[in-house]
Amino acid sequence: MDSHEVQLASCPDGAVEARNFRIETADVPELGPGLVLVRLRRLGLNAGLANRIGGPDTAYGPGIRPGDVPASDGVVEVLASRSNLFRQGDLAVRKSLWRSVDVAAAEELRRIPALEEDLPLEAHLTVLGHVGFTAYTGMMRFGGVQAADSVFVSGAAGGVGSCAVQFAKAVGATVVGSAGSAQKVRLLSELGADATFNHHDGAALDLLRAAAPEGIDLFYDNVGGEQLDAAMEMLRFGGRVVICGAASQYGKGGERRGPANYMRMIYRQLTMRGFDVTSNEDLRQDFEADANRWLRAGKIRSVHTVIDGFGRIPEAFASLLSGGNSGRMIVNCDG
Repeated sequence: MDSHEVQLASCPDGAVEARNFRIETADVPELGPGLVLVRLRRLGLNAGLANRIGGPDTAYGPGIRPGDVPASDGVVEVLASRSNLFRQGDLAVRKSLWRSVDVAAAEELRRIPALEEDLPLEAHLTVLGHVGFTAYTGMMRFGGVQAADSVFVSGAAGGVGSCAVQFAKAVGATVVGSAGSAQKVRLLSELGADATFNHHDGAALDLLRAAAPEGIDLFYDNVGGEQLDAAMEMLRFGGRVVICGAASQYGKGGERRGPANYMRMIYRQLTMRGFDVTSNEDLRQDFEADANRWLRAGKIRSVHTVIDGFGRIPEAFASLLSGGNSGRMIVNCDG
């Protein structure tokens, strides 16, 4: 059976570009006991993966070097199985190598329940998937969001950010969201954000102060940099910061920095917490129950940008890093 894979061809000198990848023919391993043969149907791309290209090992995976095949979460269809856990035609989610057809241990797959099979495949990579679980973990467990909170989400039109906005609204919080284009700002309003701004329109502090003049209680950060500085200024006494990502720092080269005004944490008794979502699997059952209920009730929806064609994965990844997406960047690998 034919299979193809996307390999890193060269480490970028600056921003990651499509030309840093190549597509090669891949051998499909023999289907042994306990294994399943799967076809990649949808692939979700993550901006944070750029931080591992040519870089060190992290909690999310090893550094990626020329010749390596990256991996991210995908929806797969079982083509053949030598495991009693799956049968031909089953749909599942797994951390997938960027490979069109692959063999995997059955235990690596998380079955998509029959009651969810009527939902779009993309939803399993957004509000019901890893980015949704990331947003839920940061917002609920580490942010402790409450209905009385004023919440600021940076990078709010991205995959995780759009879920974070919707989850905070689902529990009744007031939400401010930032994004990088007029189109994305409109999307945030459609998702229920109470105030929005385009971070290109001025100084972040001025824009946030106009959007939340009375301050904020919780900052869910996907961007870092100037927006983190602004949030630190606007956090009320006892406010919380959850660090999920730092898109302003990815793949840029040069020195990376933290908040310039961190001493405000002392006299305002602020807390700042980063988290590793893979260490919070005990929360998944609560996430799936809440997300399914909110989705069925129309309180949340899948937000994604789809690019068609397995061969366009490098293009899609580069576009993601340059802000060419609303919601999760997903590649439709069918056909």
